[in-house]
Formats: sequence, C-alpha cells, structure tokens
Amino acid sequence: MEGAPDSLPDMFAGYRAAVKILVTEQSPDWINPWQTRTAHRRTGSGVLICRKGEVMPGQGSSGTKAGEHVILTAAHVVANSTFIQVQLSDSPERHMARVLAVLHECDLALIAVDEDNSFEDVTPMNISAPDILPSLRDKVHVLGFPVGGDEVSITEGVVSRVEVQTYSHSHTRVLAVTVDAAVNSGNSGGPVVDCNTGKLMGIAFQGYAGSSVENQGHMVPMPIVHHFLEGVHRGDAHMPSLGVHLQLLQSPVLRKSLRMTDGKHTGVLISRVDFGASSYGVLKEGDVLLQIDGVPIANDGTCVLFHRRLALVSSVQRRFVGDKVSLELLREGEKVSCEVELARPPLLVPRGQYDVQPPFMMLGGLLFQSLSLEFLQSWGHDLKDAPVHLVEEYYSSALEEDRREVVMLTQVLQDQCNLGILWEAVGLEIVTHVNDQEVSSIAQFVSLVDDAISNPVSPYLTLRVGRRRASQKVVLEIETLPESDIRIRERYNIPRDRSDHFPRPKWVLE
Repeated sequence: MEGAPDSLPDMFAGYRAAVKILVTEQSPDWINPWQTRTAHRRTGSGVLICRKGEVMPGQGSSGTKAGEHVILTAAHVVANSTFIQVQLSDSPERHMARVLAVLHECDLALIAVDEDNSFEDVTPMNISAPDILPSLRDKVHVLGFPVGGDEVSITEGVVSRVEVQTYSHSHTRVLAVTVDAAVNSGNSGGPVVDCNTGKLMGIAFQGYAGSSVENQGHMVPMPIVHHFLEGVHRGDAHMPSLGVHLQLLQSPVLRKSLRMTDGKHTGVLISRVDFGASSYGVLKEGDVLLQIDGVPIANDGTCVLFHRRLALVSSVQRRFVGDKVSLELLREGEKVSCEVELARPPLLVPRGQYDVQPPFMMLGGLLFQSLSLEFLQSWGHDLKDAPVHLVEEYYSSALEEDRREVVMLTQVLQDQCNLGILWEAVGLEIVTHVNDQEVSSIAQFVSLVDDAISNPVSPYLTLRVGRRRASQKVVLEIETLPESDIRIRERYNIPRDRSDHFPRPKWVLE
C-alpha cells in the first residue's frame, strides 16, 4: 500500500518481537550517599517472549498465564531505572513499562507492558530448550537498536567461544557465549537468534571496550536464561554458590601429598570455606572435591556439562537456592560423601548493587559507610586509583562471624564539635570499635552509637579507626551531638543524619 511503512522481509517476520527500550536512569551517589546523581536517558533492546493471557515459556500448558506482555532484556538496561518505555521497530508508538523481575548476577531482567492492544499483532519469539548450547561456528543473528536507532538492526555472526566468563555488570563468573558480531551501545538486551531455527539462543549483554578487539560480543546463553525464568517462577532466581575457594591440582607432587591416585582420583583442593556459606561446617580446608551431583571434576577445575567441558561453577549455578547437592570428597586419603544445601554466596564487600540506596550515618560531621565495590569504583572502574588498603579488603578479606561488613569513616565535615579531627589523619580509615566494642557491620555500628548516646556511661563517645596493626582514637562529646547534628545538616545541606536502613532514635532532633 502506498505510504505504508517498510516491513521486514518474510524470512525475518519473527524478528518483530525485538523491541527498543528507552530508560530514564538515576544512580545513587556512593560518595555523598544522601543524594542521587543527575538523571539521564539511555536506550537498549529486548525481545517479547510472552503476550498477555499466554503461559510464560518453560512452564508448560498448565503454567500461570501472564497478566501483562512480558519482555526479556539485560539487567543493566533497566538498572536504577525511574521510567521505562518500549517501542516496536515498525511503530511510532511508545508504551509504558515496568520492571517485573531482575537478576543482576547474570544480567537478565523481565519488563512488563500492561496495554491490551499494544502487541496484538506481534508473535513472541520462540526460545530454545534449556539444555541447548550452540556449537562453535554456528551462525547467529544479533538483533537490536544500536546507538539509539529507531529501526531494528540485524547483524550476522558466528559462535566463537563457549565458556564461563566474568560478567561486567555484576562481576560474577557465569556461563557465556562469545560471538563475532559487535554488541554496541543500544544493542544490549536484544535477542541473539539461531539462523537455522529462528529461535532465541541468548540475550546480548556486553561487548569489548578495548580498542584491540573488534566485532566481538557476548550473550547470556539459554541454560542461564531458563534458570532465570524458572527462578522467577519459583520466587527466588538468585544463583547459589558453595562458598569455597579452590586450588587447581595440576601438580603431580601436590596430588601425591594429598594421597590422590592418578587414574583414580581427580578434583580440586578446598583452600578456604567462607563463614556462613553453603559448605560451612560441612567441607573443610584440605578436602579434595571429586564430584558434584555425580559429575566428576577434573584437576583443572572443569567438568562436563551440556556435552562440553566447562568450569565447575556451572555445575552449581544450574541449581537453585535451597536445593541440596551431593558431593564426593577425598579427606585425608579417604572418600567421604556428604550433602550441602545451596545458598547465596556470603560477601564481606558487596558488589553488583543496583536499585538500592547506600547505607550511611552522619555523626558529629563524620560520615560512616560500609565498603562496597561501587564505592571503590568512584575512583575508576579498574580500581587502580582507589585506596590500596580498601582494595585489599575487597580482593583478599573474607566474611567472619564477628565481621560481616567493613565500616569506614569516609568524610569529615568541619564543625566546632569535631575540631582537631583531621581528614588527612583519619579519612577512609576502617572503624574497628565503639567504646571498646568491636564493630561487625554498619547496622551494628549505628546501634552501638545510638545506645552510647541514649544511655551514656561516659560523657564521651570513643571510636577506634585504622588498620589492623595500628589505630587512632576519635572522640566526640556526647552532649554536643544532638545540636551539632542539626547545625551540620543545615550548613552542608544534608537532609537527614542516616539512611532509611536504620531507625531514628529519640536523641536525634528534628
């Protein structure tokens, strides 16, 4: 018909399920945690996988029918979002959307559009089976809206690698597929399609930022996509972990010292078990992990899954939080069988935090926060300019029973109540004690401070800050704190003395 918009060729008709996502985003300020950064807009891509009134993929004919149109995309496309719209390639209309579910660990999200007629002429894209991984050199199409374009872009490439990789969005190691097709800004979240079947093979989620690597991108493969969808259906999509640190056993002498028999035993050495982890109290340092759920582990830390050799973390991540897995160990030369109930990994320093506000407390002009990767990245994403002692905490320290978080003194806002407390001396130091009581977390720190001020046994509040081998005293006069709190907040335009994570005690004046 004359004047009608161009449509996709018949062979690509199913690709109309690819959509453009327009997002307004506002991130928290991890340095000044009482405020947020300036809102800005970004675009991404997604794919319609279920229309309103239809059963979600993977749930069978008896599954729950969706109450809205459901679109699958990458989590980083909608992270920290305040406003979301969706637009079809051949339509000028934009439709309001909201986040339905998100899992930042594997960079996946579902968004919903609640408009009856918005997708009535669009067929949801068929998705591949949960045990399907592409073979090397398989041809794929990467669909999306790169650099904010309004027409869908179709790029052809081939699969070049299938392995566990670190996802840049969450800093978590998860199974991923590399393709030799560029994933540019705006492409993220779009479908990667099998050229032969037209079925969804994965979700594009990141490309290479380095100038030395061109025309390569990554996708979240179908085993991870299905795990996410099933987890959403169950009510907990988080990826579990054994919570152990491993050493590879490629040294014959090391294997011999552990009483392993070549040709009979293969596995990895457990070098540390994190406090509070799935394996805490079950596995021990020095155990050799031989099998997970009957799947043998090689000396290089790999196992065979989906008909290919992958890092053993894939064997754990295909299960869900609360699942029980059977393990076979070699302990002091004897085989031992045990069972572990999987849980989320316990982290001393959180990472991959989105859609949250940083916890903080302001006291006498001193700002206290808990350490996180996002705080460290305020000095740059590579952390090379971040404070060395805090970077060491991120990389090397582990959660302990009496140390659940790292609490820091991050700012000194000058006032008469804190004269002589110099940023140069105590800034960015770790808080270890409140009135001789050890600090284990930011919540416990706030509780100790509030109790010391509300029920004083001394006219002074004494904090110890510093490294493990050396510390300094920071002393505040308790009776001056309520009035100085108001004065400092007015002077520095700070709306409240603490984040909403913590209750406001009676000593805090309005």
